Amino acid sequence: MKRFFSFLFFAFLALFFIFCGKKGPLIAPVERIPQKVKNFEARQRGTALILKWTNPTAYLDGSPLSEIEEIEIWLYEQQKQPKETEEESSEEQKRTTPKVSLETFKDKAELKVIIEKEEFPIYEKRKEKDSIEYEYLYKLAKENLSLKRLTFGLRIKDMKDKVSEFSNLIPTEPGVVSLPPQDVQSTVYEDRIDIEWKEPEKNIDDSTPAKVQGYVVYKKGEEELPRALNSSLIKEKKYSDKDFIFGKVYHYFIRASSTESSPFLESDDSETLEVLAKDIFAPEAPTGLVSMRGGDFISLSWDVNQEKDLLGYRVWRREEGQEEYTLLTPEPVQENVYSDTAVEKNKRYHYAITAMDKNRNESKKSEAVSELIEGPLQ
Repeated sequence: MKRFFSFLFFAFLALFFIFCGKKGPLIAPVERIPQKVKNFEARQRGTALILKWTNPTAYLDGSPLSEIEEIEIWLYEQQKQPKETEEESSEEQKRTTPKVSLETFKDKAELKVIIEKEEFPIYEKRKEKDSIEYEYLYKLAKENLSLKRLTFGLRIKDMKDKVSEFSNLIPTEPGVVSLPPQDVQSTVYEDRIDIEWKEPEKNIDDSTPAKVQGYVVYKKGEEELPRALNSSLIKEKKYSDKDFIFGKVYHYFIRASSTESSPFLESDDSETLEVLAKDIFAPEAPTGLVSMRGGDFISLSWDVNQEKDLLGYRVWRREEGQEEYTLLTPEPVQENVYSDTAVEKNKRYHYAITAMDKNRNESKKSEAVSELIEGPLQ
């Protein structure tokens, strides 16, 4: 029996050494290629094309993409035929650009811009939880602007020089747009901020008259991104902004649109106007002031003011024969009633009330009332 088990043991060892050294078919290592750029889009504004995109965060196999070394901007530029530059029959035809195949783009596009990783923060536009949106302004040449058809594509390169596929390709045909509006001014009122401007005199290629279908007003508050205040074009050269808070600073700029419908083909930004919404507007003078005398006091009451930022009221008194009123309440009273106990018999007193807001703007005096406390002569 011992011999039998010894035989099985040595047979097992022999089989183990025979098969453990046997090599299987070779498997090629997986080459990690970055995913391509996402959400690539381009839009003309004035003399530049605004390129926007989101960098990938993973390789094609799903593993995390730790670091990007470069972002490449490629351009395929075509000259349009003379007949293509003639006016089209509709706005839609004007804004529809023929697409270029990926094979043609790879064959004919040129590398125009390389953004190194050290420069990435310059072009960061907006950060979200898992991604960063980038924005690059590609300057357009003014010469023969409407004779060119431009197609853009982006690629990224990782730390090991592995290059992604091209992003979606963006074909665009730059157009002649107006210069930005001029001489932007503001006026702050109690219920609104009025923004006014002058129309541009010419277009970006120096042609006249300026191609303006209307205007878009942009506003930026403290620690905010600019946002458009109107969804449809403003035809007048004026806008009233009623959404503001006194004491805050706002920045406004205007763009002229050369197209009638959205997305608008806009000019560059006008000058940015900084506006401090300062409250210099006094409340209305109180109304309905009446007086009533007691044995040794004079009681006053009046109607409540309706201002939302009302701080309170100040009570003024003038003795008969005096020209100036004396303030009885250095700190404004909250209620619309007041009793004056510092009075003397057989003297006539005249009273008026002013209203004050939280910014210490004070109203005019109310209509005056007078009262006399009669008593035996001393």
